[in-house]
Amino acid sequence: VDEHEWWNTIGQLREGSQQELVVKKNFGRDGQNTLAHIAQRHGLYFNAYNKGKTLVFSKVPLPDYRADLDERHGSSQNEIKMSNETERRVENLLSRAQSNNNASASTSTVSMRQSLPSTSTAVAESTTYVDKQKLSFQLRDMQRSKKMMPSARSMQSFREKLPAFKAREEFLKAVAANQVLVISGETGCGKTTQLPQFILEEEIDNLRGADCSIICTQPRRISAISVAARVGSERGEELGETVGYQIRLESKRSTQTRLLFCTTGVLLRKLVQEPDLVGVSHLLVDEIHERGMNEDFLIIILRDLLPRRPDLRLVLMSATINAELFSKYFGDAPIMHIPGFTFPVAELFLEDILEKTQYKIKSERDNFQGNSRKKRLASVKNDPLADVFQDVDINKEYGNYSITTRQSLEAWSVTELDLSLVEGTIEYICRHEGEGAILVFLTGWDEISKLLDKIKGNNLLGNSNKFLVLPLHGSMPTVNQREIFDRAPANMRKIVLATNIAESSITIDDVVYVIDCGKAKETSYDALNKLACLLPSWISKASAHQRRGRAGRVQPGVCYRLYPKVIHDAMPQFQLPEILRTPLQELCLTIKSLQLGAVASFLAKSLQPPDPLSVKNAIELLKTIGALDDLEELTYLGRHLCTLPLDPNIGKMLLIGSVFQCLDPALTIAAALAYRNPFVLPIDRKEEADAVKRSFAGDSCRHITIMARIWRWFPLFYVLGFTQMSYSAKDGARGQHSTPKMSERWTFTHHQSMQECSNSHCLIWFTARR
Repeated sequence: VDEHEWWNTIGQLREGSQQELVVKKNFGRDGQNTLAHIAQRHGLYFNAYNKGKTLVFSKVPLPDYRADLDERHGSSQNEIKMSNETERRVENLLSRAQSNNNASASTSTVSMRQSLPSTSTAVAESTTYVDKQKLSFQLRDMQRSKKMMPSARSMQSFREKLPAFKAREEFLKAVAANQVLVISGETGCGKTTQLPQFILEEEIDNLRGADCSIICTQPRRISAISVAARVGSERGEELGETVGYQIRLESKRSTQTRLLFCTTGVLLRKLVQEPDLVGVSHLLVDEIHERGMNEDFLIIILRDLLPRRPDLRLVLMSATINAELFSKYFGDAPIMHIPGFTFPVAELFLEDILEKTQYKIKSERDNFQGNSRKKRLASVKNDPLADVFQDVDINKEYGNYSITTRQSLEAWSVTELDLSLVEGTIEYICRHEGEGAILVFLTGWDEISKLLDKIKGNNLLGNSNKFLVLPLHGSMPTVNQREIFDRAPANMRKIVLATNIAESSITIDDVVYVIDCGKAKETSYDALNKLACLLPSWISKASAHQRRGRAGRVQPGVCYRLYPKVIHDAMPQFQLPEILRTPLQELCLTIKSLQLGAVASFLAKSLQPPDPLSVKNAIELLKTIGALDDLEELTYLGRHLCTLPLDPNIGKMLLIGSVFQCLDPALTIAAALAYRNPFVLPIDRKEEADAVKRSFAGDSCRHITIMARIWRWFPLFYVLGFTQMSYSAKDGARGQHSTPKMSERWTFTHHQSMQECSNSHCLIWFTARR
């Protein structure tokens, strides 16, 4: 492969109007890797088809199969040909499962409706007009009486100091006069807790409480719970009275509930049953800037809904919102800005932290010759920020810093977080800074658990009488998540190790120091496994600003950024929306299941529409696996895949596994693919571990190898209680190990897939056995 020639060719594709380049030539595995690397450096997508004989470079994500490039079969439907008998058997079993679904639809709809928030419609059906008026008076009297309580008065004085309170009248007038309102509220202004409360108080005071039903969405479960608890406390009432919450598998509300905080997913499920949101009077969508797939999907549905519901009021809120973009999308909706209230926060970047703490970074490859910083950074694929740091002359840019600091900057890894540096920074704060909680932003549970182990082994931080160390992750039970809001006992310092879940919506009152690693996990496309996955990536400036703001809520704070200032200055202003950077197969299935029309025309209405070629590729893949027919309508298989919270390819594997009576191995492989391989490599014994992996592999493929290792591990996990283990060819006790929390999460994924299959009437394996 002539790298110079291909660099120019792919560069011309990126700059030109052409969407993709198809090359029909076999360059071998090394050549493919070289071309893939060049494509990634240009910010393009790459995939190989026909066993490497056809290569595609594209500006949009590519599916793992292209019917138009299949030279052998020439059709997307004939890659695997079942016998007529087997085909009839599969069709009959799926038809029987579908009829069971239809038979139970009315029952499940009734039960689901009962589990959703009570609305004014339910009240209207069970009471007369006089009863509704009576209820409105009762709600008003109860609200007034609770406001007279001493605790409520002290809380009211606190509320009046928030910037949002000064904008109360303006906000209520804007809501009454406009169907859509965009709120840009800076950190600390009180928008999340106060704005929904203003609407609730106004409706109850004006005797409209019986007809009032306010829903406020939050991007995460802990946000919905903590905000509901705070608002209930400010109103002087128990959680579940007029203010409640609902998340997946958990809720706290009553027939009196008029303000419900819920996750975006809960609202989407409500829209499935009530497409017009009958009975909902106000809808507030918080943290709209995050631009996840669910949020963008919800925005499209809401814009289509508004003309059918002229009485519905929609409020879009965020601290870092691109207000003009959302305003134009909703027909030049008015924008209201609320200033923030935070104390000054000092910023220290990596170079300042190294100078202050005297910590010395050692490169993992110091023992290798010729290991310059530029060579290491040049090996980093598709990372523009790494390119920026690569071009920096350390001695010139940081000439005012010590030689030790400059050497550490030379050794600093762009890709790997130095947990020893995080530990050292925490220890420095505890030894030299004043009182106050520490909030550490990490990318995921692996880093949180490793840092927990390091802290436990630290001579200073390991003292449980002086330091309260709490992890915060989305997969933790909500009961454990709530511990972070409690203040630490006297003479103790609280240290919270969190993901970007603590970036917005939730407020940990006593945080004074923030340590920011600069990265968060976002959905990306894994070309090796041909699946969407969560990978660490650099955050945006908007997210960095949010993290910094966590330190200035109660007093002046300090934000320690574990990356150089040149990296921060080169960060994008906002994160790229998920709908533009991931394959769309799952979203396309959801659109068809909700009967929202043609996929392409629906997605064309989104805030920032995905490329038409990306949509076409997703539809073609769904046709290939049999989820959609030639008219882009759901097949029996497609309807079942809609009920599984998995990538369609993995979902089909589960269904076919149940048909052919091999569900357990299919579940094992599905859990490993949907979450990740539960085994991790010990860095100091990589060669030994690789040898063990080869011994398990034999002549089998990668998926069968994973299954064999997991099945070897299961008896020890369940019978002997081993949650941490390793293998070796000699005695089955060395080589690879699985961390305890990873084991628990992987096992949960395995069981969740089993449960979802069962709930979806997809476990027809038992029917097949008959």
